Amino acid sequence: MKTHLLVDGYAMMFRSFYAVRFAPAYKNMMVNAVYGCATTIMQSLEHFEPDSIVVCLDAPEKTFRHEADENYKAQRTKAPDEFIAQIPLVQALIESFGIPMYVKPGFEADDIIGTLAKRAEAQGDKAYILSGDYDFLQLTSNHVQLAKFNGKTPLIFDREMTIEKLGVTPEQVIDYKAICGDASDNYKGVPGVGPKGASTLLAKYGTLEGIYENLHELSDKQRAKFAENRDQALHCQHMAAIHLDVPVEYDFADYTIPVEAVRDFYIELGFPSLVRRLEKVAGMKPAPKATAPDDQQATLF
Repeated sequence: MKTHLLVDGYAMMFRSFYAVRFAPAYKNMMVNAVYGCATTIMQSLEHFEPDSIVVCLDAPEKTFRHEADENYKAQRTKAPDEFIAQIPLVQALIESFGIPMYVKPGFEADDIIGTLAKRAEAQGDKAYILSGDYDFLQLTSNHVQLAKFNGKTPLIFDREMTIEKLGVTPEQVIDYKAICGDASDNYKGVPGVGPKGASTLLAKYGTLEGIYENLHELSDKQRAKFAENRDQALHCQHMAAIHLDVPVEYDFADYTIPVEAVRDFYIELGFPSLVRRLEKVAGMKPAPKATAPDDQQATLF
């Protein structure tokens, strides 16, 4: 069984931008997100030892979710200019590692990752999704696991951990989100029904449809909430579902670190401590330590 690492690209970039508190600079611009992403990639290679690795990114164009709901993610503020300026350098970093990047117009990175994760599962392999997004819990199984950033080592969510975290099975996560809503994505679900209520109802009735088939068994207050918000709940159910059939070609090719290319990139940006760490990841004898501004060590899982 092979192991594949599927990286949520912008989640990695944003976490790196806010987690690296010191301010390495390159040509008078901040490169803390670049430094953090470099650290994250190397930690991932050390921890998971994946046979393949891919970075998936959101397309700049509107997706099918934006078409379905004009308010989707409308509350989110524009990313800081200091972050946006680093995106090309982060992409250059990923290219130096020889890691493929996938973007699909009309879809989000979540959908590409979901498609590849289930494809890996279908062929009997294991897929780790590197992200902090709990939306991916709907995909978890014995073969697909969410690796959430969590200090020195990732917090791994499999099927059992998903049940422990949310009180529902992975198969019920979409309906759970349809009921609870999602403030980060700006859809409301069924107002007045929170996580505990949603998990209790799904434990009893199985699905959102099962709840609606048994509205007569609910309390007067709950019955009214679900009846009044039926269309909204079904809409949120559609919004919450990660698509698993994105037309993307990826062959899970075996990955090897192109050490020289990555080393050259680190030297160009002035990351000597990462050169030493690279040599450790690649199993090489480390070079003598050099004193430089970036010698602070970042841990970003």
